[in-house]
Amino acid sequence: MEIKSVSQPKNFSLFCWNIANPSVRRAGRQAEWLRKRPEDVIVLTEAKQSEGCIFLERYFQVYGYNVVFSKPEKKEFGVIIVSKHPLTPNNFSVYVDYLQARVASVKLNLLNYELEIIGIYVPSRDSSHEKIDKKKRFLKSLINALETAPPPSRRIFCGDLNVLEPNHVPHYPFFEEWEYDFYRSLAKYQLKDTFRCLQPLIQEYSWVGRTGDGYRYDHCFVSENLLPLVKKCYYFHEPREVRLSDHSALICEFNFSTK
Repeated sequence: MEIKSVSQPKNFSLFCWNIANPSVRRAGRQAEWLRKRPEDVIVLTEAKQSEGCIFLERYFQVYGYNVVFSKPEKKEFGVIIVSKHPLTPNNFSVYVDYLQARVASVKLNLLNYELEIIGIYVPSRDSSHEKIDKKKRFLKSLINALETAPPPSRRIFCGDLNVLEPNHVPHYPFFEEWEYDFYRSLAKYQLKDTFRCLQPLIQEYSWVGRTGDGYRYDHCFVSENLLPLVKKCYYFHEPREVRLSDHSALICEFNFSTK
């Protein structure tokens, strides 16, 4: 057994990635690839209680990582959080009253910084009323949770949110105002789109359709007081290019020695 023992770092990094509910075979490839990554915390979205995702959970536990998996029921989806540092489950998800397993929340203490990390997988949708209502209801539940949960001092709110920024390039007419409103509403809770704050002009995408159109679905929002500590935030396309998933990853790096 390989036990990860990491001293308190001055730098902290987060790796956020949609793993597309892998088969056991692909989960094995993902696990070996991820174990070589240097990031401190890995947030994996689109995880079912499937053989592939259970394999990922057990694989990282065997190698000494701390793992929280918000296991969903039946055919629903959840989130896996993997950490090289001790973490404790957090109660933010308790305030989510619909599709609760699509949210995993933990607390992490580093250099006297207490971080709340919330991993989220928002339902995708098509034009059917059922899927539209499901996504609307879940987004409303997230906003209600942000409204009622005790506010932490420092929050990281990340995952595949399946929403685009209002001025996304290109513009897709099938996205509706209520989806853009969710993105806008996060500012009310002092949450900032880290990538866009650091890269105000660059157009990047975390998912690319069959027609070659790009979508920035995966996001990392951080509390306003964490933003000055962010060194980098960028999309990492290798896992999509080598077909480990149909999504690119999002990496966010912090420097906690900056005060």
